[in-house]
Amino acid sequence: MAQALLSTPSPISEPAPRIIAAGGGSSQDELPLLELFAKWTGSKGRVLFLPIAQAGVGRPLDGCLAWGKATLEVVGVDNITMWTDLNSENHQSLDGFDSIFIGGGNTFFLLDQVRKSGFDTSLVKFAAQGGVVYGSSAGAIILGQDILTCAHLDENRVGLDNLRGLDMVNGFCVWCHYQSEDDESIIEYISQNGWPVLALSERSGVSVDGVNLIAQGYEPTYVFTANGKRTVNVGEAVLPR
Repeated sequence: MAQALLSTPSPISEPAPRIIAAGGGSSQDELPLLELFAKWTGSKGRVLFLPIAQAGVGRPLDGCLAWGKATLEVVGVDNITMWTDLNSENHQSLDGFDSIFIGGGNTFFLLDQVRKSGFDTSLVKFAAQGGVVYGSSAGAIILGQDILTCAHLDENRVGLDNLRGLDMVNGFCVWCHYQSEDDESIIEYISQNGWPVLALSERSGVSVDGVNLIAQGYEPTYVFTANGKRTVNVGEAVLPR
């Protein structure tokens, strides 16, 4: 009798983090990024919306849900839950969501709230398990290695000392609302801090799908390192630093 051949089980693939960092424009400016978010979330997907950074610039949060729904319904996502106080929520309930959308405002305030509540650990775990994370402006900046890239825009009114971000965009820091006039400031930032920077205009962003870091949006992403500035066109990969 012929000996039966034993097949080798296929390895179980681990879920890949799916991250989107947007430069902080209007919903129309960010439309290609929002469309990717909707694709990854799915038409039936459940979204957790976090407008918390708005409180850091003195804006009331009670009207934010209407804005969030208006923004995401354009791309076919309408199952949205808003949290405004991370300390009062059960982070274990993140298992009930497919994606998390983090809006803009004051970056120092946002990271302070995320860290004090322990939500930083929950967010990183959520992404590692395959959850989709979208950050716009302040929401994008905290996903980088360091948040001092916001110092020209935001005041550190909360006295935050630990400025390390969540490191969810492949080792880069994120500079939002980028304009070419910022080049000198970015180069100075790198000379003082050493971190490489992704400079995102209000019409650009990047996506992370596993290990792939891709330029997205309507305009190029600019990569700044100690070796200078490089242009990455939409759809191209940001090469390892």
